[in-house]
Amino acid sequence: MRILIACLLAVCAAAGEHGVAATHPRILVNKAGLPALAARCAGPLAREYANMKEQADAAVKNGRIRYLDNKWGTPTDLMSCGLAYLVEREAGRNAKPYAEVILKAWGDGRMLGNKDNCVFGWHALAYDWIYDAMDEAQRKRYGDALGGWLTWFTNEAAITLKAGSWDYNQTWGPSHLNVMHSRDAITQKLFISLAITGAGTAREAEAKAFLASWATRIPRDCIPYFDAMGGSWSESHGHGAYGPIQVVPLAFEAWRTATGDNLFAAGKPWSYLNEMSRWLVLLQLPHNGRQAYLDDGGGGEDSGFGVVAPFVARALKDPLAQWCADRADARGAGKWAPWQRVVGYDPSVKALSPGEAKLPLGYLLQGAGHVFMRSAWDDPDATWAFFGAGPHRVGHQHDDEGHFMISSRGGLVSKGAGQGGNDDDHYWGGSLAFNVLTIFDPKEQFRRNEKNENDGGLLRHVYDNSIKERGSMVAFSHASEYTYAAADLTKGYNAAKAGEVTRQFLWLRGKPGGDEFFVVCDRVASTQASFAKHFMLHVPDEPTVSGTATERVPGHVSEHAGPDLTSTWLSLPDDFGPEVKVQSTGRSRMFLRTLLPKEAVITKRGGDGHMNWGHPLEPTAQYDHATPGRAKPPFCRWRLEVAAPAAERTMFLHVFQVTKEGATAMAPVQLLDDKPQVRLEIGPAGHTWKVSMPTSGPLTASVTPPGAKAEVRIPAAIDVADQFPAAKGKR
Repeated sequence: MRILIACLLAVCAAAGEHGVAATHPRILVNKAGLPALAARCAGPLAREYANMKEQADAAVKNGRIRYLDNKWGTPTDLMSCGLAYLVEREAGRNAKPYAEVILKAWGDGRMLGNKDNCVFGWHALAYDWIYDAMDEAQRKRYGDALGGWLTWFTNEAAITLKAGSWDYNQTWGPSHLNVMHSRDAITQKLFISLAITGAGTAREAEAKAFLASWATRIPRDCIPYFDAMGGSWSESHGHGAYGPIQVVPLAFEAWRTATGDNLFAAGKPWSYLNEMSRWLVLLQLPHNGRQAYLDDGGGGEDSGFGVVAPFVARALKDPLAQWCADRADARGAGKWAPWQRVVGYDPSVKALSPGEAKLPLGYLLQGAGHVFMRSAWDDPDATWAFFGAGPHRVGHQHDDEGHFMISSRGGLVSKGAGQGGNDDDHYWGGSLAFNVLTIFDPKEQFRRNEKNENDGGLLRHVYDNSIKERGSMVAFSHASEYTYAAADLTKGYNAAKAGEVTRQFLWLRGKPGGDEFFVVCDRVASTQASFAKHFMLHVPDEPTVSGTATERVPGHVSEHAGPDLTSTWLSLPDDFGPEVKVQSTGRSRMFLRTLLPKEAVITKRGGDGHMNWGHPLEPTAQYDHATPGRAKPPFCRWRLEVAAPAAERTMFLHVFQVTKEGATAMAPVQLLDDKPQVRLEIGPAGHTWKVSMPTSGPLTASVTPPGAKAEVRIPAAIDVADQFPAAKGKR
């Protein structure tokens, strides 16, 4: 009995007060899980393990670990060799060579502390995995070198958020887990602390201090923050792909395997880790399976989520994350780095596609204020739409509240052409690349004015790392016939020019295969009648516009006036470039009827040399803002500028129709009234929608579908009950 008690005390002492397992491995796999891992590698994951082992065998044969000198690369040989060591040892085979090639690379250990170039996070993972292959001197030498990073940048072994908030990518570290773009470097430091705890290094106290900081701050501070942020990473899937989409799940999984504490499940159902798999599939466009170019997104297939999705699926028993993992594997995403699927994949979790999982066709990511809509799941010919308005949380966000996009067999309503960053030029640093409302005060001075011209758009919060209200979704309702969202955008604009800015976005979905309609209703009140107001819309293909035309620049700029102005254009299936496979068939046609203001003037602007034009009223911006990024997809070559007559208060009312490519005329649209509410009838006789929206007060709406006997009254309230039935939609 005394011997047993002594053993238990020794285990507890070795494990430490934070519940860290006494034995290695600890990170992403623990000792108790090794038999199951070896069994999977000989069974359902035999193919993946063979690929990984082939990579490890090549490293052993060549006597080197590749990419350790590449500052921007991930040394996958390092993880392949470390994991092969564990699996081969568990299977009773000779595992020693896999550890030896890593130890050879580490040499005297100085490379592990190189502050100019060191993948210190990945080295820590390898240290944990080959722990038993090292002698005591090696553990101390290499552990001391790695432990030196625990106070790097922050000057203390703790989570300090010195450079930014929980949703700043450099807080967690980049996907390469190197020095560049690492500040707090939470993921790397967690890996290091878990790896060296109990190894007898000079950094033992610092490792325990960091673990104590994690154990305190993540449940107390981070999880509530992630609950409020929701599944959409604040910096979008562009900056998110560079790190957090991958390394945040890795950090949480490392803690779970090392301590048994599953913090994935600590958040609300809509918390970041719980909802992220939904977010990353909601972003996918039906016609090409790529993610929409929202904010600074890069148009990738899953923003890197597929390779870490196995860990999310395993920890949360998430069938959608498992589907993402399988989809990434099927397209070969793990071929270059198969180790993550090998160590993380749980075959017992059933994969379900979004359609099989019955993900709603209308979905609100409430933390971000992002609404996604589509006509069907698992159908490349489906229609997809986005409408967004939410808070500014972190510096890399664009100022684009009220922006919307529509796609059907290719882009129909997109964002400004090409790619770029906030510092590339005046156009991208502001709001004009997005489909927003502008209020032009000639005297307005924008923050970062040396970079941003006056574009009449939203306040500049880019590179401000504090939370600011700039737009809020005040209504969301989804049914089989429609999806409705409404946003108050007033706080997004300078109060010196804007008294009220709201946008209502209604999709009349109708029956599958039939015409679809979007109603966009905007209220805009300025502090002075002389402040010009514009509805800006980016379209991928050259539109035709009805009315009396005045050509300003032949082939590029024309003005159109007259009653019931109607525009039309075709979708652009290859809007992501010819190298991206188009999965849909044919093209769609969009019609647009401008109903309010009744005396609107539409300017059509675009084509070569005119695609990224400044605001038409800003004298210093009358040129094409062309940079190298403009030549890259997404391709969107034309802009419609709907100008309102001078007035303090204006309503813009537009009806969009998505129909077949060969359609020659828009369906009937009739504005019955515009005070005290707008009342519309849309569609031919026998298939007519009736819609009404008030011109003041709460952002409500009423819809009567074709053939329905009673109208549906939609309140100015958020209803997400079908997104989280178990939680009854409560936030």
